[in-house]
Amino acid sequence: MNRVLAAATFGCAGLLALSPDAWAHVVAGARVFPVTLTFDDPGVGDEISAPAFTFSRSGADGGTGPSHEFDYGFEFDKTITENTALILNDGYDVIQTNGSKTEAGFENLFITGKWQAITNADHELVVSLGITRELGGSGTVHIGADHYGSTTPNFYFGKGFGDLPGSVLKPFAVTGELSYTIADKGLKVSTPVNPNADAASSAGVVSQFNTGNNNAWSGSLSLQYSIPYLQTQVHDYKLPGFLANMIPVVELDWTSPASSPSTQGTTWTVAPGVIYLAGWGELGVEALIPVNKAAGTNVGAVALVHVFLDDLLPHSLGKPIFD
Repeated sequence: MNRVLAAATFGCAGLLALSPDAWAHVVAGARVFPVTLTFDDPGVGDEISAPAFTFSRSGADGGTGPSHEFDYGFEFDKTITENTALILNDGYDVIQTNGSKTEAGFENLFITGKWQAITNADHELVVSLGITRELGGSGTVHIGADHYGSTTPNFYFGKGFGDLPGSVLKPFAVTGELSYTIADKGLKVSTPVNPNADAASSAGVVSQFNTGNNNAWSGSLSLQYSIPYLQTQVHDYKLPGFLANMIPVVELDWTSPASSPSTQGTTWTVAPGVIYLAGWGELGVEALIPVNKAAGTNVGAVALVHVFLDDLLPHSLGKPIFD
């Protein structure tokens, strides 16, 4: 899989010199919203991520040794109409634990229907609504794919600062996503009880959970500074081509249980990095830094190779099914 990642990365890197005149991706006025690395962008488009690579490390926790997880994600977005799209997400995970056999397998398949409900060019605003269906049991159980599925309504937004006074603020933009996941089967807990045992002997008995899941809230925000916007809409500083297409970004991700019992507490993760944005697509890399213990204790990384089919193939695969 590492060879596949390298081939895709270097193959796309060969296109860095291209600079098409049109930007057919998520656009509101002069603003182009890039695809963020830890959550979805605020609009719809014809695009593909292959791969979205994530590395994470977890501690030994009293086991045989620390674990290293390598996730190779895949996403395909297909517009149905100009403002609606169907999105497929899947991934292949490799988990290496010191002293144990390497485990590998597929994640569950996720299918999302998405509607770009509002596009305001003057205020560089995009608002979308979506619903995601997880197909339970479609992945490999021994690497953590859930037996049961879930349904998740989603709210997305993007707002550029180009309508604010002062040239310093104009290149900034924020994007976000808020979701509520409803599990098909609720998580339940039971504690084996010996009716002949006293309270003292029952102390310390470990509770057992079924294979269900708790409901959960999740949210994400990104703060971006678009150097392409600075160059074209504020002032052309004659920056080198590679630097002129950079978008520094910081993402913040949060999850929190919405039902009881739950197997994990509230998590916070911050992801600083940079995105290279071109007409054909983008390359991105970010660190994954846990903010609290529930999110982990080790820094990970995420990298993305993303292609805009609506720019490269505007008259075939990159156009809506129904014009």
